[in-house]
Amino acid sequence: MFRKIIVLLLLCPLFTWAKDYQVRIHVKNLPADSQPILLRIYNGNLFILDSIPAVNQEEITFRIPENTRPGMLRTILGMSAYSPMMPSQPIALNFIFNRENIEINTDYQDPQNAAEIVTSEENKLYFGFMKSDLLFFKKLGLLEQVVQNYPEQDEFYQKALTHYLKVQNEREKFIDKTCKINTKTLASRIIKNQKMPVLPGKLTPEERDSLINQQFLSEVNFNDTTLLYTNIYTDKVFRFIQMHMKPTATPRENEANCIRAIDQLVPVLDINPTIQQHILQFLIEGFESMKMEEVLAHISSNYLQQCGSNSDIIKQRLEGYRKMAVGQKVPDFTSNKTQGEPFNLYNHISPYTLILFWHTGCEHCQILMNNLPGLSRAGLFSDHQLQIIGVSIDENKEEWEKFSENYQLDWINTHVEGSFGSQIASDYNLFATPTMFLIDAEYNIIAKPLTLEELKNNIMELK
Repeated sequence: MFRKIIVLLLLCPLFTWAKDYQVRIHVKNLPADSQPILLRIYNGNLFILDSIPAVNQEEITFRIPENTRPGMLRTILGMSAYSPMMPSQPIALNFIFNRENIEINTDYQDPQNAAEIVTSEENKLYFGFMKSDLLFFKKLGLLEQVVQNYPEQDEFYQKALTHYLKVQNEREKFIDKTCKINTKTLASRIIKNQKMPVLPGKLTPEERDSLINQQFLSEVNFNDTTLLYTNIYTDKVFRFIQMHMKPTATPRENEANCIRAIDQLVPVLDINPTIQQHILQFLIEGFESMKMEEVLAHISSNYLQQCGSNSDIIKQRLEGYRKMAVGQKVPDFTSNKTQGEPFNLYNHISPYTLILFWHTGCEHCQILMNNLPGLSRAGLFSDHQLQIIGVSIDENKEEWEKFSENYQLDWINTHVEGSFGSQIASDYNLFATPTMFLIDAEYNIIAKPLTLEELKNNIMELK
């Protein structure tokens, strides 16, 4: 949800290879047609380091440029397809790079858990910890089931609770001891941030979430810029946001939940403005992919300065979300009807108006438009004195005209030149279709429904 991959090929002159570091990975069951690549991690994005490794049967050799910053690397060994109806998932292996040669034995079927480190002190420490930590979590998972479900009056419950707390504390001590012994390693800085709040015992889901929310961020050191080159910060922040989102909540309720999470998160990041800036940029990309415009408008209104002085493009995008947030006035525009007749928004305003931006090639637009007549026949629009203004942003005007002839649109039907590059698209901060704005007679945005059901509910709430 929150994962955006940026791929940039870093070209290095061949004559520098003598100074480069080497990663050798022996992969059991490696497919003959595998095309592995090596990527580096930075603030939730992936950048290619080596896309042309040496492959000798089941042995892969990558080159890492000498000037590569320490951090976490990821090799994509291949793609797995669970079914033709689902997107393929990468077969990947994450490991630490800290200016040393690396040799790993693993299995294509489960590269992360099957990894055995031959050469690399950093990864011996990191993978050793991960295997031990997996055992801790297996124990805690079983004990938590007993603690949560067993009668408290039972003697066995008290024994299970005691052991549950003991295992949690043992994990904390294990992390502290590992980090103390290996203070100079990058692995220890990664491991230190794996701490979790200690849960006292039987809790309701609400109590559990509240406790974790209160303590989760305090276990993370947000003052280590090197960790931007790992997945530590982005994974932690992503999980923190997820903890606030509820599967049963509406999209708007979850937007409100995310806003609360951001307001809790951003002050914690004040300790390091650089890290704060990068994490905010990571969140912005995630919320844009989720189309959470109210969240983005909130970030723009409250945290625009924290996005950094070198992010003018991001600031411009955020300002667009703020200007088109609920409560703001929509800008006026002029477009053309099917017969070439000009249409002006402000001259055709009703007590309530739905502005629908759409595209003939948009499947979701067609589904929405197929269902709108049903709401009209039910009297939902007339009862609330609501009109619909459809605005096509087709690149090809002829496509729109042809579609309009075959599809009798029961509302004001207009088209703008320039598609997403038009001034209207810029003014309305359009990035996708369908996009809807429900406005009142004063041109104020009342709602920005994402679905037909949301639209129906928004209209029902009109006075």
